[in-house]
Amino acid sequence: MATTIVFANQKGGVGKTSMCLHTAGALVKAGNRVLVVDLDQQGNLSSVFAKNIHALKQTVADVLLNSAKTIDVIQKTPIENLDLLPANLSLSELDAKLAGDDDSQYYLVEAFKSIIFNYDYILIDCPPSLGKSTRLALVAANGVVVPIECQDWAVKGSHQILAFIERVQQRANPKLRFLGFVINKFSPRRRAEQDYYRALKKQYGKLVFRTEFNDVAVFVEAAAARLPINMYRPRSDVANAFNKFSKELLSHVQEKLHHTS
Repeated sequence: MATTIVFANQKGGVGKTSMCLHTAGALVKAGNRVLVVDLDQQGNLSSVFAKNIHALKQTVADVLLNSAKTIDVIQKTPIENLDLLPANLSLSELDAKLAGDDDSQYYLVEAFKSIIFNYDYILIDCPPSLGKSTRLALVAANGVVVPIECQDWAVKGSHQILAFIERVQQRANPKLRFLGFVINKFSPRRRAEQDYYRALKKQYGKLVFRTEFNDVAVFVEAAAARLPINMYRPRSDVANAFNKFSKELLSHVQEKLHHTS
């Protein structure tokens, strides 16, 4: 049965999509069957594999709003053992159409029931908000990873995302576990980032992944090549970092999910 992991943060531009894509690539390389789910109406994750996301006949919005069968909407990617549940602007209707429907937070849980045994991992890319899409993702998930930058807002905003996760745990998904912050787009030469880096480490300690990622152009290149980094530049330092991160992530999953179930 698949372990479902969400990449979430209310702030845009922190690298949620890149983390989701490249972690998926590392997990596939390690021999796992992986489904990536795009819950962002911008469809950036979907655009890596779909040439024209606006021409898609069905998306995750059809699963959540129109009772489409999940298996019929999932698309194969050119990468073996990596599938996609895509999104486009049709997902922008989600909040309005599900407003006032308290049961709607469980719609993604229901959608996964028919495919949960087809994969080892389901990775969900969330929009830069704490709205309906992110809530559906957290309710359906086993664990959540928060990509974060060493910036002023990161230290202040970290409390907000943790509080949101706690509310979901208390009210809808008690099995949800916070797996940790992962520092992304880090520029160690900047003194301000060094200060916020130390602040994050001091405040959260072991809740911060040891593996960190710098702000490098190869992420953009890999997305343009429509490949995870370990398939685009398999011998690069960044590819090695994602292989290392995926192993660390799985150790957190083992420790925080399987030992507490």
